[in-house]
Amino acid sequence: MKSDLKKEDAILTEVLKALSEWNDTVVIGGGYALIAYRLYFDDKKNSTPTATRDIDSILPRKITGKHKGNIGETLIGAGFVRKFKDREQPATESYIKEIKGEEIELEFLTDKKTRGDKEINVPIAGIVAQPLSYIEMSYENILEFKTNSGIKGKIVDPAAWIFHKLLTFVKRRSRDSKYFKDIYGVWYVANELGTFSKSAVQDFKKLAKENTSWFKTAKQNADSFVSEATPEDWSKLESQDVSGKLTKASVLKIFRELGLLK
Repeated sequence: MKSDLKKEDAILTEVLKALSEWNDTVVIGGGYALIAYRLYFDDKKNSTPTATRDIDSILPRKITGKHKGNIGETLIGAGFVRKFKDREQPATESYIKEIKGEEIELEFLTDKKTRGDKEINVPIAGIVAQPLSYIEMSYENILEFKTNSGIKGKIVDPAAWIFHKLLTFVKRRSRDSKYFKDIYGVWYVANELGTFSKSAVQDFKKLAKENTSWFKTAKQNADSFVSEATPEDWSKLESQDVSGKLTKASVLKIFRELGLLK
């Protein structure tokens, strides 16, 4: 489903208002980053990204600066409901609220840079964050933005967004819809946002030179997908783009521009 950009701006505005002073700490990633890129950075105003209702929110393990209360209390005070998703200790959780007729779900992520058990959920500032591989790059490379009503927020820099998806899309279960959405997202960010996309590709190449081992993994992942993808796989990937612009040829072109394929 194509995003209604006016509605998406209103949703992002309400989420950022709900986070209140924690806006200086929470970084928006995942599919909603694509919506923010299109809303606030695209100079061509081309195709609109596929809608999503999950907002991945990235946090460092240690919070700097002074804040009143904590993130969980702040969100609940703004009308979000905490949902426990499993019986882990601590349990995986999300925060849910209906905004503009849509059920919006916030989940929190953090890095695995710890000497202890890297798979255990992490309590941070009154919420529980899920540890995720390679996510630290997404917190170290950030863009600031303002919604159309002037509310400030932070999102993952597009080059880091692309890098993270190339590193992690292979971890999706049995090539489910999220597997193809991740590859679609790489194509979208690198291709559909005018000069913003061109800058993202160049910045990705810089990150690749600074993170050679990670880039080697990203290249292997891209090569494996291309060499193993069936006609049905390509069809599933093309169906992710509601504008109909994504093709096998355009994906291969972007992979080559990113230095993933020869």
